[in-house]
Amino acid sequence: MKNHRSAKNTVKITKSLTNEEAELLSSIEANEVITFLQALIQAKSDHPPGDCREVIDLVQKKLRNANVETHIFTRQDHQPNLLASYRAKTASPVLLFHAHADTVPAGVLDGWQYPPFEGVIQDGKVYGRGTGDDKGSVAAQAMALVTLSRANIDLHGQLQIAVVSDEESGGLNGTHWLHQGGKLRPDALVVGEQTNNHIAIAERVACGIDLTVFGKSAHGAMPWAGENAVLKASGALTWIRKNYFPKLAAKHHPYLPPPTLNVGKITGGIQWSVVPEHCKIEMDRRLLPGETRELAMAELKETLDIYNQEIEPIEYDLFSTGEVAANINTPPDDPMVTTASKALHDLVDHPRPLTGYVQTSDGRWFASDGIPIILFGPGDPALAHSSNEFIEIDQLIEATKFYTLLAVRFLNQSSPN
Repeated sequence: MKNHRSAKNTVKITKSLTNEEAELLSSIEANEVITFLQALIQAKSDHPPGDCREVIDLVQKKLRNANVETHIFTRQDHQPNLLASYRAKTASPVLLFHAHADTVPAGVLDGWQYPPFEGVIQDGKVYGRGTGDDKGSVAAQAMALVTLSRANIDLHGQLQIAVVSDEESGGLNGTHWLHQGGKLRPDALVVGEQTNNHIAIAERVACGIDLTVFGKSAHGAMPWAGENAVLKASGALTWIRKNYFPKLAAKHHPYLPPPTLNVGKITGGIQWSVVPEHCKIEMDRRLLPGETRELAMAELKETLDIYNQEIEPIEYDLFSTGEVAANINTPPDDPMVTTASKALHDLVDHPRPLTGYVQTSDGRWFASDGIPIILFGPGDPALAHSSNEFIEIDQLIEATKFYTLLAVRFLNQSSPN
């Protein structure tokens, strides 16, 4: 390891932590957690092809060495999913820690200050693809389970950990498949995603919307004989930006930014000498809790119909693609949230406000189950999918301690006074 100052693994005993809790958290070896994360980073798992076998094998070996029972569930051979269970005195409630092993590609290597698959340590940070999204959470959650097992802690409920292989490409071979098949049915869920170690209780979900604008083809030398669908689409997009974006910006949620509409891809025409007769625009509409696909489509239709009446006649079609899951929107006074908030406060000795998760997580597949869901993990969400992705070592160790303390507190319902 390069230029690594040892991370502290002592925990101050205060009136907020019992002696037993402080002793348990002090048993977490920072260097072991860091080395484990480096190994996970060095095991490539980027899409495509999303081969996560090496990463899952590393997690399974770490857990098995701590006498934790593990099972592998596979829909595609190169994308195994691991489910581990910690022995419990009672079968319920079930608390699930969830994180994903797959990553996006590293992209252009020239943009990286350090090699993306080495886990270089510099100035108290671990660099590499997937450090925050999402192998930091994988490492912290797995090491929390290892810590509990080594200490032979009694839990009055079942603690599970799921490390899945298909989050970045939609979850159809990972969380969605496991959930639909009944393998993942917790009573409470903690999704490991980069939140800068803040507790997030809400998230926006993605809704894909395609807008196709129609025109009339003609020879490029006689554009007056046709109707240019690309130019019509350009006018419609300018109108949407001017008249619809402000309406989105005016919407409010206490823990999330406003809903957004991103124009991600435009396709139109067949070649330069032909007036294009159609133009397809693929858009990403992020929905706040309470918004629906139908609402988003109706808002766009209203905006385009006004453009059609007031600016220019336009023939168009709106089509929404993909499955739109429910939003995570856990009440701030839910016992799961209050237990997690107190555990974090007791651990860091100062309050951290609740927040929301701007991206979309695998937690969405559980959002309609009526269970409390929080998102928590080390790393800045703004660094996800970027060159020079990193997480702070202190956050990594802090997250490991938080997961450990939360499991004990939530399942035993024994928060100290």
